[in-house]
Amino acid sequence: MRKSVVTITALIDGGGTKTRVRFLNNADQSVIGEVVTGPSNLGLGADVCWQQIRDAVDLAGLSMPAKCVAGMAGSEYRQQRAEFLAQSPCQTVLVSDRDAGLFGAHHGKPGGCLTVGTGVAFAWIDHQGNLGRRGGFGFVLGDQGGGAWLGWRVLQELVCLSDCNQLDRFHHRLIATLGIGETANHWMHFANGAGPRDFAGLARAVVDSEHDVPLAAEILTEGLHWLCRLIEDFPRSLPLSLVGGLSTLYAPRLAALGYQVVDPEGDALDGLRFIDQHLNHLIVDHWTSDA
Repeated sequence: MRKSVVTITALIDGGGTKTRVRFLNNADQSVIGEVVTGPSNLGLGADVCWQQIRDAVDLAGLSMPAKCVAGMAGSEYRQQRAEFLAQSPCQTVLVSDRDAGLFGAHHGKPGGCLTVGTGVAFAWIDHQGNLGRRGGFGFVLGDQGGGAWLGWRVLQELVCLSDCNQLDRFHHRLIATLGIGETANHWMHFANGAGPRDFAGLARAVVDSEHDVPLAAEILTEGLHWLCRLIEDFPRSLPLSLVGGLSTLYAPRLAALGYQVVDPEGDALDGLRFIDQHLNHLIVDHWTSDA
């Protein structure tokens, strides 16, 4: 008897800190496995992104899928998007990570999804079916309120305070939790070699210090302000879900401001599955490979 061959689709949630890959059996859409690897923001380069995906395939003990449906951070950038698709070893559908999060959160129904992880992006669907988007410009020009931005802001403030000899015991308490040295020279050395993932690694110290260190509280308040600016055009009558590593931090704060914050129905991988199943009927930006 000939052994049946399992045809696989990979759902890929690629972000600035990690890559989650869920493998589906195309015959019955059952989940074969799920693996987490390193960062795969398209800004890191197509080679890096595909290597993370191949690493996930290897960790799962599978062969390369017949199809990939990828929601990648950095997909707004045309050149990186084209390079990623050109290197695809199989049929690939690419969408923005924020759209993957949106369709995972609300399964195509009206609502908004604010992604707050290493970076920040926002998308929503209104009652007329129109899709709106904000943010997603990357660490250098955007991502205010996200994890990388929090790490960058705290070092920026500490350098200024150190330069003016204004560091107090609260600042030193925060500095100790950052774990990258105690002087401006240490912070400059760190920053000169750091990427978004490295700066985001400092965010937890800022969050954990909120009630003990006034500077940390001020930075988090500033982050909330930037998020409010990002979503100011979003109708408050619609449900708003937050996803990403900082979602639990900001969700109650936005609810207190009058937004109808709800738990997402699913995650970005669920959103990619929904997009793949309904792509012909959805108004969503997507790009496909020639493979």
